Amino acid sequence: MQDYRVFVIGPDGHVIDRFEFWCRDDEEAKEKAHQFLDGHDIELWHQGRKIAEFKRVP
Repeated sequence: MQDYRVFVIGPDGHVIDRFEFWCRDDEEAKEKAHQFLDGHDIELWHQGRKIAEFKRVP
C-alpha cells in the first residue's frame, strides 16, 4: 500500500484543503480521487510526484 494525497484547488489556484489515503497503486488512487470532485479542481499526488489533475464538473 502507498500513501496518496488529494489537494483541493480553489478558484484562485491555491490549495484550500487536502486529504490523505492509502491505495495499492496509481490506478486505484485515481479511481478513489474522483470522490473528492465536488465543485473544485483537484490534484492527486504520491510523495513528490503529481499523478493526475481532475477538473471540477460544472
